[in-house]
Amino acid sequence: MKNTHFVFGCLLFMTLSLATGIVSQTQEEFPFDNYPDFRAHLGKIFQEKKIEEAVRLLKIALEKFPENLEANAYNLAFMSGQVQDYETGVKALQYAHEKDVWFGKYVFDADMWKPFKERPDFQQFLTENEGRRVAAQKQSESLLEVLVPEDFQKDKIYPLFIALHGGGGNIADFKPSWTSPKMKEQFIVAYVQSSLKISMNGFNWTEDMEISKREITQAYKKVVKAYPVDKERIIVGGFSSGGVASLEIVLQDILPVRGFIVLCPAKPDSFTLKNVKGAKARGIKGTLLTTEMDTRLDNQKEMAEIFRDQEFPCEFIVTPNIGHWFPEDLDQKIDTAIEKIFLKE
Repeated sequence: MKNTHFVFGCLLFMTLSLATGIVSQTQEEFPFDNYPDFRAHLGKIFQEKKIEEAVRLLKIALEKFPENLEANAYNLAFMSGQVQDYETGVKALQYAHEKDVWFGKYVFDADMWKPFKERPDFQQFLTENEGRRVAAQKQSESLLEVLVPEDFQKDKIYPLFIALHGGGGNIADFKPSWTSPKMKEQFIVAYVQSSLKISMNGFNWTEDMEISKREITQAYKKVVKAYPVDKERIIVGGFSSGGVASLEIVLQDILPVRGFIVLCPAKPDSFTLKNVKGAKARGIKGTLLTTEMDTRLDNQKEMAEIFRDQEFPCEFIVTPNIGHWFPEDLDQKIDTAIEKIFLKE
């Protein structure tokens, strides 16, 4: 996922150091002792278009909440841009660099950053920011976390669910949302994290699909070697770029999966009529989940239509009134999809 606007979340949503050249701000009018309260207030005044007040508070928040520096520095730059104070915005981002915080690969792609890009200091910042990402990428490795049922028995075989986070995500953020009663009670679940780093704590499968397929395959081999997996009952699934990677695994016959469950994916390069027919011939079933306001809905409808035309057993479900995110009843949808995949004809 590309974060290209004001963000209220933990990852991207002052007293600034003298090195940035910004005058210190008093904290007398900053009545927030915790970040969630501050974040909620910031969202409120942003909606009320009190941009100058937001800028004032964010300058203080940079030092008040150092653990949220990435979010606050980004949001301060964003807010400063709203009032054409590009110098303050750049200095906020430079301050983050001083504290060893850098920003995601795509967060400055939006049109609102165009005035910033006319400034040499912002261009210098972007160059340094990408250099930091490249350096971090060299140290990055794929991660694997395996969960087993509470009543796990070593002499019993279990179905395997390979779960892949979305773009810009990681296992820690993804795992609480991508779960279900059946996954917890019946499956060995392998949560795999890509090594392809696009932000300090975010990873993306679609940066290099060949690397992604290799990492997912390696994770699969580790799991089946260490755990009693029923190789006839394997499901792969995930959100957004994790959904794309899941479909690539299925359509290119990378692993011996029985089915897939994907949410809000883009259309993979391997989504061809030939590959769909091949997956159908191997007995694969699936569920394609999406949301009404997902920007890729047209492509998802196109995939669903091809599945339907080829009589490929794939459910297509659109959750209304939500954008590119997890539906509240995702756990129920996952369990229903699992039942359909393993339902005997």
